[in-house]
Amino acid sequence: MNHFKKITAAICAVAVAVSIAGCADVSTIGSIDNKTINAGIYLLYEQSAISEAQEKIDSTLEVASDSETGSTATDYFTKSIDGKSYSQYVQDRTLELVKQHVAIENKFNELGLTLTDEEKDEVTSSAKDLWQSEILYYGYYSTGVTYGESYEDAGISRKSYEAVQLNKKMSNKVFDAYYEENGISATDEQDIATYFYDNYGRFQIIQVALTEGNGDDITTDEGKKAKKEQAQGYVDRLVAGEDYETIYHEYEAQVEKEKAEAEAESNASASSKDTASDTSSDTSTDSSTDSTTTSDDDHEDEEEHDHEFLLSKSDTSPSEEFIKWIFELGNDKGGVYEDESVYYAVVRRDIKEREDWLLENRSNILHLMKDEDYEAMLNETAKDYALDLNNDALNRYKPENLKGI
Repeated sequence: MNHFKKITAAICAVAVAVSIAGCADVSTIGSIDNKTINAGIYLLYEQSAISEAQEKIDSTLEVASDSETGSTATDYFTKSIDGKSYSQYVQDRTLELVKQHVAIENKFNELGLTLTDEEKDEVTSSAKDLWQSEILYYGYYSTGVTYGESYEDAGISRKSYEAVQLNKKMSNKVFDAYYEENGISATDEQDIATYFYDNYGRFQIIQVALTEGNGDDITTDEGKKAKKEQAQGYVDRLVAGEDYETIYHEYEAQVEKEKAEAEAESNASASSKDTASDTSSDTSTDSSTDSTTTSDDDHEDEEEHDHEFLLSKSDTSPSEEFIKWIFELGNDKGGVYEDESVYYAVVRRDIKEREDWLLENRSNILHLMKDEDYEAMLNETAKDYALDLNNDALNRYKPENLKGI
């Protein structure tokens, strides 16, 4: 996976510690283009390389899920990538990323670019906050360990972390200096728009779930037929020009009403059982409809929200077959896609009418178009850099010498 495509993702927190072996100085991995590289910087990029390698392997594995087979987690060290062992691939990719780190700094200075005090302070502040934040299992359960402690146990100082984050900000500016308007290799705005329109689609979708109000699955042919007819009805109304947001909220209101009715029925059943054993003469109950009726005004206070879907031809959710099907629809055409648990009522609209989407996604689109070119430029810049590497450190930090903490 292209390293630079992860433009919004921070390098993940490291959950490894280095095995202790030998007494050699491994605080640096040596120098690249006469610039000393701290071990912490190398280890951060190694985690990126590990994630990339594992994603590559996972994407090629054609096996059933663990829940179905009872198999254990993938042993990545038994796999190969592009003709290399997993370990060798990670090592080579890590060194490539570190060389790119140096190339970015060199290009940044060569182009006379600068970071503002605000940008530098942002890196310092976010690193400080991260260092003090506790790692939580599943985002909830306490581990008693902070990210800072985890990083430092792995041999990564906050200074190294900040250096990589600053380099990312430099990278964004170098990228813009090449590919933005008036850049060295400026990208034509029409080309950006064409790429967007060719690879993305605008869809109005209502997901009609195959469930009862109480949450039970609908399994009868009659029940499924009714839901399919409901979905087709939405398609017909959308194609005829009815307002999508109105229909969207209409379906939401119906779902809430069915849930309320099912809950009321369940409560009434429980109440009936209770009163059957109650000898009191006063058995009347006040079953207020206020708690079971969904008002047409329920959504009036909802913040205005755009429910249209922007989807890419490369998306795989909910399935590759679904994505292929919807992109075969013509503008203002629709249909019902049948899944096991839901009927998708879909109408495709002209994406060119959503100029706001093009503006909002322009930066991401530009990166999708030019990231590979950008990385190739960095690799070309770095190909002749002088390397004075610390083999003791490189051997110490091989993937097989890292262990979980």
